[in-house]
Amino acid sequence: MKKAEILNVLESIQGKISNLEDQGREEIVSVLLNLVENLNSENSKLREENQALKDEINILKGEQGKANIKPNRNKDGNISSEQERVEAERAEANGTEEGFKLDRPSLEKLKEDRIPVKVLKQLEDLRGETYSNKDKFILAVKSVIGEVLTNQYIELLAKHARYKKRNRKPKLPLIEIDREVVCAVDTTQLPQDVRFKGYKNKVVQDMIIKTDNVRFKREFYYSESEKKTYLGEIPIGYEGDYGPGINSYIVSMKYVNNMSIPKIHEFLENVGTFVSSSYISNRLTNHMDIFHREKSELYQASLENSSYQQIDDTTSRVNGENYYTQIVCNPLATVFFTTKRKDRLTILDVLRNFESHHFIFNEETFRLLDQLKVSRKIITLLNTIEKNKPFDESQIHEILQKYFPDPDKGQLSRTRILEASAIAYYHQEVGVAVVKVLLCDDAPQFKLLTDELSLCWVHDNRHYKRLNPIVPAHKKRLMSFCNRYWGYYHKLHGYKKNPSSESANSLTDEFDTLFSTKTGYDELDARIAKSKNKANELLTVLKHPEIPLHNNLSENGARVQKRREDVSLHTITDAGTEAKDTMMSIVETCKKHGLSSYQYIYDRVSKNIKMPSLASLIKAKTVARQ
Repeated sequence: MKKAEILNVLESIQGKISNLEDQGREEIVSVLLNLVENLNSENSKLREENQALKDEINILKGEQGKANIKPNRNKDGNISSEQERVEAERAEANGTEEGFKLDRPSLEKLKEDRIPVKVLKQLEDLRGETYSNKDKFILAVKSVIGEVLTNQYIELLAKHARYKKRNRKPKLPLIEIDREVVCAVDTTQLPQDVRFKGYKNKVVQDMIIKTDNVRFKREFYYSESEKKTYLGEIPIGYEGDYGPGINSYIVSMKYVNNMSIPKIHEFLENVGTFVSSSYISNRLTNHMDIFHREKSELYQASLENSSYQQIDDTTSRVNGENYYTQIVCNPLATVFFTTKRKDRLTILDVLRNFESHHFIFNEETFRLLDQLKVSRKIITLLNTIEKNKPFDESQIHEILQKYFPDPDKGQLSRTRILEASAIAYYHQEVGVAVVKVLLCDDAPQFKLLTDELSLCWVHDNRHYKRLNPIVPAHKKRLMSFCNRYWGYYHKLHGYKKNPSSESANSLTDEFDTLFSTKTGYDELDARIAKSKNKANELLTVLKHPEIPLHNNLSENGARVQKRREDVSLHTITDAGTEAKDTMMSIVETCKKHGLSSYQYIYDRVSKNIKMPSLASLIKAKTVARQ
């Protein structure tokens, strides 16, 4: 049977199941329904595996597999929790985010929903009026059509009258006026009694893209006695064949506007600039030293001046090979690092800004080895190593070579020893900004690196979104629990604004109650139990209210990397990869500080250095918050 047929059968017997009175029968039915869920889930996986095997056989025969046509988007395939998160974080209905207004489109929709013509004519009196909240809107409607009709149609009226308020900022005060033009009136055509009353201003934004080619006439002197030539100095920024304007545009169009090198070349040639694609490529990769320094400084400032860091990764390609782009961020900065691997040692490298590694064997090292499930036999051997003595890379590998002489054996244990000893050294390190709290998803490489870990609620909820029950009763139980889930999230969001020890204790107790729920839907109950086991990580916000409840900030950074791949599938060289990471870091951090990325790039490329560094802005913003 197909899934739809099973669903129809289950829906047809749902009423009879609900009417069962015998407790024993209910328990038996519950077991059978969970069995149906498990068999359906297993059947779906087997169908997918069977189709994959058929496709592989057909390809081996020289034929084609089943066409990979993506299904229409529907709620079953959508595991995003953004809509629920936004609704849970929405302010209480006090008019701060939504209003109510009856206009022509909303009245037309009400007509389509068969609101009586007489009622629509009466509602015309409210057309164009805006109301800051639902209560005021209801009062206005009652005054026009009466309480009885209002109670009958208010849900439809509110549905079509609701609109989202836009937090628009006036743009006119931000516009710099470059020139003024007086629009004169032909006074010969005016009556005798006319009087001049001044001007009415109209601001129109425009821009001019044109070349600014300069011929520098360098004064030239020659001394016979000194046998020496004297030439007039070229202004700073104009040392090469192209000035700071073109060089800044090249960098900006690539890393701010996300244009490919051929498109940059096409644009420059269209405005009358003669430049080769090889020059553009070279400019984008080999003249980035000032930006590399800026990135390192801003990242160091970000580590030193934020109480927490958020981290995520996404796949990337370097010269045809699979790499990973790590995104480390907070409200002050977003920084990108592309790495060959995404293991725990690599993440530690990222958090330490790629300073050289050191290793130590102390109490924490052995505690970590135990958590990483290294065998007791190996831990006993490692106890012979001198305690609390730092080792560098070469020394630790000599030690491991002693215990694991065969390179083909003990690789996992070697890795775990390196991780434990490196993390232990990092935690007691002096002279670097040690990250104390890390917000991330539940990936294993992020664990054990910091004193505290905070898990993303949106990631946790995706596991519930992946549940796709076929039994109607199970669907209702899943929906009911998810409503309670986001209701609790809303309370956490409110706690962040007004934290207190009493609220923290209450929310801790409520978490325990919520995630001790038993629904009778086995897969859901198992999922709830897993969330409960992550209580410490999900409730880190109760101790640190400044931490977000979700990791969207770093996921937004991952989208930047993916949009980059839409234009350039991969980088080719190490220099190109480093330049990409650096400029994405500069541009995204500029956005967080309200700076024009182009102006910042021009300031650095032209060597004017009049704008403050991003590192100094991070430090200044941190001081202002204190």
